[in-house]
Amino acid sequence: MDKLGITKIDHLVTSHYHGDHYGGVPGLVTSQGVSVVKAYDRGAKDRLPASKLNDGDYKDYQTSLGDRASGLKPGDKIDLDPAMTVTCIASSGAVMGEQNPALSSDENDNSVALLIQFAGFGYFTGGDIERHTETNIAARHLVVNVDACKASHHGSDTSSSQELMSDLKPSVIVISNGDHGGFNHPRKVILDRYAAMSPPPKVFQTNKYTKGPPGGNVPDEFIGDLETIDDDGTILITVAPSTAQFFVTWRSSVLPFAIKDTAASSAVIESLLPRPPGPDSVNEQVTVRNRGPITLSMAGWVLRDESGKVWKLDSAGAVNPGGSKTIQRNGMAMNLKDNGDTISLIAPDGSKKDEFYYDGSQEGVIDCDRALSCRNHEERPLARRKGDGRCSEVSKGMG
Repeated sequence: MDKLGITKIDHLVTSHYHGDHYGGVPGLVTSQGVSVVKAYDRGAKDRLPASKLNDGDYKDYQTSLGDRASGLKPGDKIDLDPAMTVTCIASSGAVMGEQNPALSSDENDNSVALLIQFAGFGYFTGGDIERHTETNIAARHLVVNVDACKASHHGSDTSSSQELMSDLKPSVIVISNGDHGGFNHPRKVILDRYAAMSPPPKVFQTNKYTKGPPGGNVPDEFIGDLETIDDDGTILITVAPSTAQFFVTWRSSVLPFAIKDTAASSAVIESLLPRPPGPDSVNEQVTVRNRGPITLSMAGWVLRDESGKVWKLDSAGAVNPGGSKTIQRNGMAMNLKDNGDTISLIAPDGSKKDEFYYDGSQEGVIDCDRALSCRNHEERPLARRKGDGRCSEVSKGMG
């Protein structure tokens, strides 16, 4: 942060109430004068034992930031940017969708777990969650096929359960660890578990561990700080939507990875309105549906007609699982031709994800995909378009 000249943090999440996760907050806020606009933690402070409430480091955290932190609950979302979604998957021992959760008394297992999604890229960070919470997440398949994740609990053998790792299937794992002989992180048994995954992820460590078994290390070339005696060890992940890649940077090295874009394969064109009431150049509209299980950012997506003209879809922001967003033309170059056309949905990497053909139009009538359960399907018959999946529906509320 000093090197980058950062003096303000818009959103700061403290995963749980252990000193190695909140201990740096007072120095950051008070000593270094970094302002934090919005703060979050796991809440549930009324259930903390007296020993924690009276702990000096915890009191310093509370005074500097914790007193105004919002307690995250499973399912909560942090509003960062229209193109990015941050979802709380677990907090205080409960996970999304869990009824009457059996809460853990283990502070590690009470950590906040977040799924961060941007332009098809997915990243999971679970604080220090352990097997109890991990298996509850996996049982509901709440986080699947991410691009990258932070190893839970610093690579401890109490975390990175087979159940969760089989769901995550990350291309990259980052282990945040120190050279502490009392904890022996990361554990070699966990490094072996990662190596046995198919396909095996690329694993990075922030610091080299030197205290011997049962700890271990990845190859030196993938460790951020080989000496573990200074402030080195930063491993940076950046996302490039325009090329559908993300990059891992450490020391003087940079390694590119392709974004899996799981959600993109489930993006479809739901409906078109080629002849709206009012001016076509403003009111023509296309609706895109996300049929996948995870939120899809439309940053970098476009619609393209047969002539090659496009609509940019960035203004749609993020589309929730099972949800849809309608985008109006508003002067963009591509127009929906009254006599028909083929409209393609193009992902940020340039690949075609869906194609919608129509052979004509009527004023105020939406052409839609019958397979996507358009509104009022059951109430009245709908005129079928050419092809075996389209139908038309009278537009409402336009004018």
